[in-house]
Amino acid sequence: MISKTTLSMISLVGVLKHRDEDARLNAVAGLKNQRKLAMVARHDPSYAVREAAVMHLDNQKVVSYIALNDEDFHVRLAAVNRLAEQSMVAYIAQRDPDYHVRLAAVRRLEDQQVLAEIALYDAEWIVNNEAIARLNDRMALKAIRRKHISMLAHKAATERLRVLDELEGAAMQEEQDDIK
Repeated sequence: MISKTTLSMISLVGVLKHRDEDARLNAVAGLKNQRKLAMVARHDPSYAVREAAVMHLDNQKVVSYIALNDEDFHVRLAAVNRLAEQSMVAYIAQRDPDYHVRLAAVRRLEDQQVLAEIALYDAEWIVNNEAIARLNDRMALKAIRRKHISMLAHKAATERLRVLDELEGAAMQEEQDDIK
């Protein structure tokens, strides 16, 4: 006799091979098996189904592979949001061909040196400005003001320095209040 769990898994696997994209999307939502999710994330013909599968993946090797290699930016974007390793996030922030993916990676990036490089050299102003907004390194911000050809980047770096000055001033005031 086949258990209900086994029977539901058999029908779930059948649905994953269904021609209808919505049926496969619903099947992915109920899928817990990481190996099956990885197979769907790598091989389903629909980017929407691959994207949904990626959102449930835990295996960082598979997520990294997809973030680097999927043909569709939606799927790579979902993978970037699942990445845990900062070095992989940095790599993608600097090299993905789609600015949406680079922007998402920059929003998750902590490395100040990489953020400074992106702020200076990324071809898209929105990615530059996001990198500048995440910078805390005053020297890097001053270098951006000096070197960047874009007035938007110059303005963003100036504004970020102003915000850092305000935060520093507030922290010093709080420290003085604590002493009193």
